[in-house]
Amino acid sequence: MNHLSIAAERLRPGLAAAKDELDAPDFEWYPYDSLSNVHHIGQLLGSEEESILETAREKGVLDIGCGDGEMSFLFESMGCKVAAVDNPRTNHNGMRGVRTLKRGLNSSVDIHELDIDAQFAVPGERYGLTLFLGTLYHLKNPFYVMEALARSSDYCVLSTRVARQLPDGSRLPADMSIAYLLDTYELNEDDSNYWIFSETALRRLFIRTGWKCRKYFTLGDTLQSDPVSLHHDERAFVLLRSHYGLAHLRLISGWYDAEFAGWRWTKQEFSIGLPADGARRYRRMTMRLFLPPVLIDRLGTLELRATADGQELEPALLHDPGAHTLERRLTLDARRKTESVIHFSLDKSLRAGDLDKRELGMIVSSIEFE
Repeated sequence: MNHLSIAAERLRPGLAAAKDELDAPDFEWYPYDSLSNVHHIGQLLGSEEESILETAREKGVLDIGCGDGEMSFLFESMGCKVAAVDNPRTNHNGMRGVRTLKRGLNSSVDIHELDIDAQFAVPGERYGLTLFLGTLYHLKNPFYVMEALARSSDYCVLSTRVARQLPDGSRLPADMSIAYLLDTYELNEDDSNYWIFSETALRRLFIRTGWKCRKYFTLGDTLQSDPVSLHHDERAFVLLRSHYGLAHLRLISGWYDAEFAGWRWTKQEFSIGLPADGARRYRRMTMRLFLPPVLIDRLGTLELRATADGQELEPALLHDPGAHTLERRLTLDARRKTESVIHFSLDKSLRAGDLDKRELGMIVSSIEFE
């Protein structure tokens, strides 16, 4: 049994007692067992459970669509500071359940009323973990929400309904990125349902909004699921790591704040750090960058050099404006017990005041390792 499951079993009696103290509450509790998700979350976290929980303890947990807050109180019991978010208009009991349980448990969970289908701001600055369970297909604007969460959280545990067939039984092409827009009462007589994604579309949504899928599995009807049938329901459970603005890396020096879609300008010299276990796992680096025409017009050909733990990588000569993809083989020391450092340097850059008040090197869209 994983740490989450153990903590959930310890929490259950306290939750039940808090509810029993209200003989006849003037509202109905959320009718589903939110803690039943703990087993699936444990499967997602797997061997990364302890490190992700440590990140959650360090930076906090954001529980989106919290219901009566049972998952929020669970992570609080494990030493995390938690922000619980829901919309009273769509919450089963107008958020009276989560507020009542907070009082009954003498909890410090921060409760926020928020419509995430509006132009919302995530409460707080950055979280270690976001819980986003059973909410995505209730959103009109899933792209906006997923990108907003990628900007504000390191990890995300997400579940949502997916489909392999259309309502008429036609098979969705496995390699096509397709989402089905539900009619008003087409699913479960509930007008809060909107988008049901195919697996390919869901994975593409993650990529386009700044996430990398670390683990993915589905439950339910994994052969004939469709968007509307109660008997052909399939749920995806996903562990995501934010790569928005290179959030998965330690940016040591030479970087400016993330801009549109998560890319960053660099200075003439810039560097990143990889955790010690990265030296054992990574053998190739793929870097996607962009050179605006004005950069090449003013500077001409750029030479990019890099060292990984002091070892020279093959330099790159960049003659043309536009997008570039560079792949380099790595030979990091697998025995090292400290982080690996990759240092980049350009032979020239735009000086502060030439085009911008900042010194500008190049635009980096992504850096991935495998």
